Parts: sequence; C-alpha cells; structure tokens
Amino acid sequence: MNAGLEYYKDFIDGLVKRKNGVLGKWIRENGYPDNEENREINELVNSLSSEQREVLAKLVQDARIGGIHDTLAYMNEKMDGDGLVLSQNGEVFPFDEFESMHYDFVCRCEGDEWPS
Repeated sequence: MNAGLEYYKDFIDGLVKRKNGVLGKWIRENGYPDNEENREINELVNSLSSEQREVLAKLVQDARIGGIHDTLAYMNEKMDGDGLVLSQNGEVFPFDEFESMHYDFVCRCEGDEWPS
C-alpha cells in the first residue's frame, strides 16, 4: 500500500484517539485541578448531579470533536484549492483518497473501518 496513504490513516486515527480529551473526565470525576483559576468552574461542576455532569461532559466532548472536524475541513479546503500539502518522511498525504479528511475522521470516530 502507498506509504503516504498509511501515514494519512495513522494521522486521522491519531486524532480519533485524542477525541475525548481530559476535560470530560474532570467533569465526570473530581472537577478541574484545584486552583484559584478553576474555582468558579469547580463550583459549577460540583453543584451538578451526576446525570448533569454527564450531559456537560458530553457537550464538552462534542465541542472538541467539532473543533477537530472543523480544523480538518479547513485543512481539506486549503489542500483542495490553495495547494496546502501534508507529508511525512517525504510521503505526501492523499487527502481525498476516500472522501475528505473531516468525513474520514467522523467515520472513524463512529467505528467504521477504512475502505478497501
């Protein structure tokens, strides 16, 4: 298989592995790190029921996934029209091999396998 395609898949899969982040965990568990900067956040989080914490954690996670998606959409746009090139070890990423970077990201987040 094309080395650039393998690097591309690893890149997208790496983002999928990072989609959750730490903020949702902090919300679900004991709050943000205990310091003055986070005082108001922790007061809010600690005032919530476990069900409300779960909803808030989901909102935070969805926002993170949306940010990754939007960044990939922008990168795809720049690659498609403005000549942006991503490469690793001299191998160019084929950004439109399947659909688009952001679509591939969403599909992999949903557990879909890579197309043949």
